[in-house]
Amino acid sequence: MAHGPKRPVSLTALTLAATALIATALPAAAQDSRKHLTLIGIPSGTVAPGGMVFGSLALTDRRTGTAIRDNDGSLALGFGLGSAEDGIGVQVTASIASLSRDFGDAGSFSIKASRRIGTGQWTTYLGASADYLAPWGDVKGQDVSGTVALTSFTSVRIGADVHPLMLTLGGGSHIRNNDNDPGIFAGVGIGLTPHLAASAAWTSEALDLGLGVKAPGVEGLNFTFAVNDVTDRRDSRRVTLTATWAVANVFGR
Repeated sequence: MAHGPKRPVSLTALTLAATALIATALPAAAQDSRKHLTLIGIPSGTVAPGGMVFGSLALTDRRTGTAIRDNDGSLALGFGLGSAEDGIGVQVTASIASLSRDFGDAGSFSIKASRRIGTGQWTTYLGASADYLAPWGDVKGQDVSGTVALTSFTSVRIGADVHPLMLTLGGGSHIRNNDNDPGIFAGVGIGLTPHLAASAAWTSEALDLGLGVKAPGVEGLNFTFAVNDVTDRRDSRRVTLTATWAVANVFGR
């Protein structure tokens, strides 16, 4: 079976951007707006709210799918349309594949749709995405990939404190074998403090652990620190740092 070129770090940037900002954009669904919440490393079933614009910069010490240490980065820019709360929400993202080469020479687009399908103690969203659309540069010729995910928000009491939880379960066309073959993914994120969250995610072959930090005093600015493939099962252990800035209500729904 022939595969396209090995996938660059751009999808990592896209995923981290989406998951990091969506949890903070939906405090009511998280059921505890006083605590930061994120789930790092896998696609979610949520999208950016209508009118939100976001940008994400990711830096890593190893490009996805390579066996050598190769510092690189990527950039994702996107916006949300509609509303997943009472209809269909849509998120459109443009991703620059690499920062180590001529900026903007390679990249692609993605589109994602989401709808809330459950409320109450378990507020749940169903989302589907298509990635690597209209690729250009080194990414041109890359197969389009897709994912479907369910994301639920609830809370858990630990001692006298209540912590928001974010749980995701899904599958995609390019998850296993250096992101070439179908697979499933799952993860959980927990809000620890108003500015700190932690998460763990599994992608068929690899375990990712991460921390999310909400910048105090700067609305919409979040940082994530993740160790991908913690056990080095895929021979691809790497560290990824991401900064995401999201601005709500930039334009009308």
